[in-house]
Amino acid sequence: MAAGMHAAASGQLGTLFAPPSTEGPSTVPQSAPPSVEIVVLSEEQSQEAKAILQERSRASRPSVAKYGEMLHCSENTADGSRVNRRLAREMQSGSFVKRITDGMPILGLIPTMSWITLRADLIAGLTVGVMVIPQSMSYASIAGLPYIYGMYAACVPTFVYAFLGQSRQLAVGPVAMVSLLIEAGLTGMLSEEECPASYKNGKLDSSVHQYEECPEQYVRLAILTAAVVGVLQIVGRLLKMGFLVSFLGHPVTSGFTSGAAIIIGTSQLKYILGFSIAKSEFFYITVWNIIKDIHQTKWMTVLLGLSWLAFLMTLKRLARRGGKLAMISPLGPLISCVAGSLLVFACAPLRDDFHVKYVGEIPSGLFPMSVHHWDLGSVFKVMPTALSVCLIGYMESIAIGKNLAAKHGHEIEAGQELFALGVSNLVGAMFSCYPVTGSFSRSAVANATGGLTQVAGIITSIVMLCTLMFLTPLFKFLPHFVLAAIVISSVIPLVAYSEAMKLWRIKKADFFLWIVAFLGTLILGVLMGIALAVVLSLMIVIYESVRPQITILWRIPGTTIYRSVKQESSGGFIPNVFIARIGSSMYFANASFIKDMLLAYVEDLQEINATEYIVLEMTPVVSVDSTAIHVIQDIVHDFRSRGIQIAFAMVGNRVEKVLRKAQVTEFIGEQWFFPTVNQAVVACLQHQQDKKLKLKREVTNVGSEHNSEDLSMAEENPNVQMVLGNEVGFSNDLHHACTTLFINLVKDLPMIVSGFTACFEKNHLMVRRAQIEVLGDGEDDPVRHTYLLRSSRHAGKLLDWELASLREELQEVIRLHKNGQVSVPAQGMDGPRIRALEVALAREKDYNLRIQERLEAQNARMSSIRDQDGNCRAFLEGEQRDNDLAQASTEAGPRRGTQTDGVGNGTATVDALQQMTENHCFVSV
Repeated sequence: MAAGMHAAASGQLGTLFAPPSTEGPSTVPQSAPPSVEIVVLSEEQSQEAKAILQERSRASRPSVAKYGEMLHCSENTADGSRVNRRLAREMQSGSFVKRITDGMPILGLIPTMSWITLRADLIAGLTVGVMVIPQSMSYASIAGLPYIYGMYAACVPTFVYAFLGQSRQLAVGPVAMVSLLIEAGLTGMLSEEECPASYKNGKLDSSVHQYEECPEQYVRLAILTAAVVGVLQIVGRLLKMGFLVSFLGHPVTSGFTSGAAIIIGTSQLKYILGFSIAKSEFFYITVWNIIKDIHQTKWMTVLLGLSWLAFLMTLKRLARRGGKLAMISPLGPLISCVAGSLLVFACAPLRDDFHVKYVGEIPSGLFPMSVHHWDLGSVFKVMPTALSVCLIGYMESIAIGKNLAAKHGHEIEAGQELFALGVSNLVGAMFSCYPVTGSFSRSAVANATGGLTQVAGIITSIVMLCTLMFLTPLFKFLPHFVLAAIVISSVIPLVAYSEAMKLWRIKKADFFLWIVAFLGTLILGVLMGIALAVVLSLMIVIYESVRPQITILWRIPGTTIYRSVKQESSGGFIPNVFIARIGSSMYFANASFIKDMLLAYVEDLQEINATEYIVLEMTPVVSVDSTAIHVIQDIVHDFRSRGIQIAFAMVGNRVEKVLRKAQVTEFIGEQWFFPTVNQAVVACLQHQQDKKLKLKREVTNVGSEHNSEDLSMAEENPNVQMVLGNEVGFSNDLHHACTTLFINLVKDLPMIVSGFTACFEKNHLMVRRAQIEVLGDGEDDPVRHTYLLRSSRHAGKLLDWELASLREELQEVIRLHKNGQVSVPAQGMDGPRIRALEVALAREKDYNLRIQERLEAQNARMSSIRDQDGNCRAFLEGEQRDNDLAQASTEAGPRRGTQTDGVGNGTATVDALQQMTENHCFVSV
């Protein structure tokens, strides 16, 4: 029967199944696409793949890796031999060589390089090297360090990262954000013995900067911070803790970065304005100090500084146009330095009369060893600063690296990047470098200039080495306002106000987090700002974790599919059954919330759909802890005391094992666990029918022992079969381009497909796919129709009004076929003829109805005319009698009365004619 119905559907729907033609009426036969058989791996290969994947899963969880190895060793000999064979193949295929190249990626890239690749890296390395020289000096001043230490940090760590880093375009070196964290974290960290000049009467004098009074001790503290940062990053790699960066949400990190960028920019205003401003990590204090001493502004310095800043911003704007102008922006800082140095060197009045400050002497030579200056007793003193630098530095670097890797089609491992940065910082700390990380601006320049490998980083470090060895005297007359303009132009793009506006449009809560992090950084300072950012991020994680989403499910009519009420606008709830999906794993922090929400939902539905059963879909619940187990038992006990049963559907293997070990399955009952939601709902409805049967028997047979035995048997073996009724359902979510129509029939109805086809044609619908399925083996079993529909009116999914109209028409078709009000053609007729007869019959019925209506209206009019005609005849007959009587009187009476009677008779005749006219009596003469 099902095959026949499917064939009938294929024949009757005809071209409705075909997509609309875009090439006219021409029909060119096309060859069928080749078929490919779906095969699986052999059992041995599948088991080996399973072992490999399980090994990877254990390795991804370091806390259980050792335990996993113990379990792995205790497996049977066959499994052990299989893994040993795999390890042997790895050794033969060069897997250990691959591990070495993974640890030092550049070794795997060098053999594949060509002259074109080398030339591109040479250009990128030279460009970034020229760019980093003035930037490193500027960032060192932000950190409170002498300029030379910024140049050291741009040389050694860059060289080390080139061998260990997986990102091929990432430029490592000093950056503004880390420099600001160093200055904010190390200010006031020197003790009175180390820097007595910064203390007054045994108390730290906040007006005195330790990096100015005791620069040597401050530099050692910064170098020690770099060493601690390196160790933390290496340990984090070994413990696989790189995932911790994921806990910093994007809104809070963007807000923090924007606030820190403003603090960096305001800290450089003293070089633009030309007078000394007390440095502070608090934005409002810096602004107040500027306003208080604004009268000391040197206008020549302001004019020059703003001119250089405008020049750099103009170059960046021109570089955005691309083409040959793209190389202008990277060269802008170097051009500014050369022009500024020449100007100050050639124009003595700027130095003598206008007091334009410049860099002065910079020592030349190799970077000195600094390991012997590490004071391990100060490790805990610099630990908070090192933690913040480690966190922010790694987050910034991995974000840049992954972005660039995605553009070039290769992957980077977060753990290897963390290790490369850690080694770079640790080795750099041995050679007088302060902490470094990946730079946004220089990485973008390396990518824009065609850098393909980290050979460009080696070229950059060589350029910086040559500068340290031979070119430092050229920077003697480099003015401070040039370095300040370079810093300000670099941090302006970091103020992500456009991101804030985007968050406002997308989600107001994220915008609020951005504002809190931004204002917190400006008001509380950098370190407190980053602490606030971390706290806010953790609060978001905790909030989302302790308040998991509980999705309400309802059934799509005509199916056994249960979907979220937010996804499906057309659905239905099951009477007395509440179905929900728990959105995350259950543990001590969220178990009580789940219970409270279920109680609240049940209370809300008490009036409209009193809950007798709760079905919990457990697919997202991948783990439960001991607290969650107690809460589950409490939930079941509490609801059962209210007369509500709970069924669990789609419980995962891992959760099921825990529940069995905790004897929760035994407490709840094996019969209340089901593989699907539909089976759970059916079981709940069967249980409901059994309860009604029990209540009915108790009413009719009170105290019957035989009745109680029958009840127990009925509950164990319910004889009530739950089936779907005649239903019509739609879904605009299951298919990306079509509306899915579901029609469930209790039993097969002859020729109902033609009725569906007529509805589709009437509503201008195209059928892209059809499926008819008999839900059983007999001819009277339920049948399910599934159609993929598109509207030909607007070439898309059906709109709400189209769905409502089609639903009514389909339900009417089902009702007519069910009641036998549709004639069934004789056997042997083909599909087109049946269809033509049905159409003709429908037209004949419509024609007969219209004729019948016209006849009834005509009969009504004729009846009215007959009534009026009868009235007119009676009136005329009366008038005729009066005329006869008048004539007889005239003949019998005197002659003199003739005129009078004639006049009177004429008057009567006129009155009669007027009355006939009023009565609409018209007589043909």
